[in-house]
Amino acid sequence: EKSLEKDDFNFDVQKKDSPEEVSFRARKCDRILSEMYIFPIKSCAAMRVSRWKINRRTGRLAFDREFALVDATGTAMRLNAYPMMSQIRSSIDLDQRIITVKAPNMSNLVLSLDCDDSSENVQKYHEKDSIRVCGNSCGGRVWGSYDATKWFSSFLGVRCWLARHYQKQMTDVTSSAGTPLHVSSSVAAPVPKGKSSEEKAFANEAPMLLLSQDSIIALNSVLLSQGQRRVNPCHFRPNLVVGGMESLATASCVKGSDEVQTRTNPEDNWSSVTFEEKSLELSAVGQCARCSMVDIDPSSGMKGKTLRALADYRRKKGEIMFGVFYSGKSRNNQEELCSDDEVWIEEGDHLTCTQKAVS
Repeated sequence: EKSLEKDDFNFDVQKKDSPEEVSFRARKCDRILSEMYIFPIKSCAAMRVSRWKINRRTGRLAFDREFALVDATGTAMRLNAYPMMSQIRSSIDLDQRIITVKAPNMSNLVLSLDCDDSSENVQKYHEKDSIRVCGNSCGGRVWGSYDATKWFSSFLGVRCWLARHYQKQMTDVTSSAGTPLHVSSSVAAPVPKGKSSEEKAFANEAPMLLLSQDSIIALNSVLLSQGQRRVNPCHFRPNLVVGGMESLATASCVKGSDEVQTRTNPEDNWSSVTFEEKSLELSAVGQCARCSMVDIDPSSGMKGKTLRALADYRRKKGEIMFGVFYSGKSRNNQEELCSDDEVWIEEGDHLTCTQKAVS
């Protein structure tokens, strides 16, 4: 008989993971980007995009909140004050470099993204030299011809102008562009540390707003129990809507229950989301405090009672939270802007969501 040798006793035994490794994996979950939106004109209708460009460093989708409507006082107009803004729909054509704006009973308005058509008449007609936008200081300029001013003013029934976010590096705009305007503001919270207005344009607090489908499912269960109509993600004006491999939001919402909040709004506990295949990582900045704007149906402009339903189970320290703000995060601690700083993401992309560390 063959004698047994030492090598005959070497078995392939898998190494047991350490508790730290098991805990690290448990803090991650796989999700899918189910819907993606940009809002070319602040407080107006969304433009759904199946594939779009995002800046890795800032976390901002191209042309999101690039424009705003400004009233005669120099203040950016908001949807809760002017519900008909929900009927103004704009679309960006990246190939032709144009923005097309549509509204009921109005002819289409087409404006160049590269060359401003505003004239001296428009600049003189616009009496204010400052724009107040959501509490933060940023730059802006009147954009479009007198016809554009007349188009928006006619539809909304109020004297207003289209303003475009202005930043010093906007070198592709021709010399015919309108005079730069200083933008100050007085409504929202301060810009998150390290984020300038140039990185978020006319967005309120951060370049990106994310919402999970679980959160919408949970809210709709509350609305139905109150005899109200269902809502969709566009009520909350998110950029990214994240779906999961399975629905987590099946429990009833109990007022003040932290456990239910974790199950129904999982994004509350994510510190970051990563598109591994795109080398894109977004970091959570903070939760989004909601106002009566969420009551407005984006398809009709009619008001509902969404905020009251959210108040039943999403109130935190006097504010009603729903959705999470994100900003860009440099990979491998790279702080400098790279030539490939922009990347395309698309609906259906897989994301890895990392849970916040438990202290």
